[in-house]
Amino acid sequence: MKTNTLIYFLLAALLCVSCNGKRKSYDEMGSDGMTTRTENLQANLRAIANQGVLVGQQYGTLSGVGWRADSTGRSDMQGICGDHPACCGYELCGIERGMRHNVDSVSFDDMRKDVLRLFRRGGLIQMTWTAPDHHGDDRLLETWLTRVARFLGSLQDGYGIKAPVVLMLYPHDGRSWYTRLSADDYKALYQSAADKLKDLGVTNAVMGCSFAHIAGNKAAEELLPDGVDVLHADLRLTAAQASAAHSLLDREVSALVGMAQQHNMAAAMTTGIQGQATPGFFSGTIAGLVKQYRLSYILFGANRGEPHEGRFYVPYPGCSNELIDDFVKFYNAEPTIFLGDLNGLYLKKD
Repeated sequence: MKTNTLIYFLLAALLCVSCNGKRKSYDEMGSDGMTTRTENLQANLRAIANQGVLVGQQYGTLSGVGWRADSTGRSDMQGICGDHPACCGYELCGIERGMRHNVDSVSFDDMRKDVLRLFRRGGLIQMTWTAPDHHGDDRLLETWLTRVARFLGSLQDGYGIKAPVVLMLYPHDGRSWYTRLSADDYKALYQSAADKLKDLGVTNAVMGCSFAHIAGNKAAEELLPDGVDVLHADLRLTAAQASAAHSLLDREVSALVGMAQQHNMAAAMTTGIQGQATPGFFSGTIAGLVKQYRLSYILFGANRGEPHEGRFYVPYPGCSNELIDDFVKFYNAEPTIFLGDLNGLYLKKD
């Protein structure tokens, strides 16, 4: 009888834990206040540039030409070369105001599922927060940062293991309100947000800083906050710049990598030409850049809409064979690393 009573109480206790939504977390913490997987990512991002460059796309497994938010996590890259992007980028703007979709009309629920799917596959996650103007209302900004922190904390699997992300706060895009701040005010804004997120329990973010361009931008050095591990440049080009793509990108990437090396940071970029007006862009221009410079990862702009709209940065199934062949040559180039070749991004290397 006593045995049966003991078993009953043990089962009841387990049921209470389950009902309260509590679960054991298997996420190990490192020595710097981040999870061990996040610390490993922090170290591996610099080292991976010696092996090659991770290749990915903004919303790469969430949208493509003629489809979006597919439950299997397909990608236009996989459709033309048989391999998925090794990294994907996501915009967080909108989460701070409690919206269900971000400024690119991407559902945050779909984003969370996609991030966890990519994490399980071993891929890299970049997140950007292009923050709206809080007009000096510190209490409002604190509320916004709390919502950002809550979303980052929700990126965990059934075992409580959080997906590490590279987080770009306040990207210096040349358009947002904070780009008009002085260097000291911008760095103070960035540092305050980074500190607040840490205080709010964000343990899965490697900090990054992004610029619209770096070559000839003397202010970039002055604007660079402390504690940044990844230097990113958004180098997406317009169709009008297509003919000069090689010289423009070479100049920017040279400056990007030089500045990153000077500050012991990983270098990364987002690039592409919407509609792909230039034959040989991937196998010539981009392949040449990744062979010459030590980049950790490269993201291409997002594919979306219908074929007739031409809103793509990477070839997709059904577009011209010339563009597909060009990308497949780039895929087969030795320095490029797609998801199938990516191993141990979140493991400690000897």
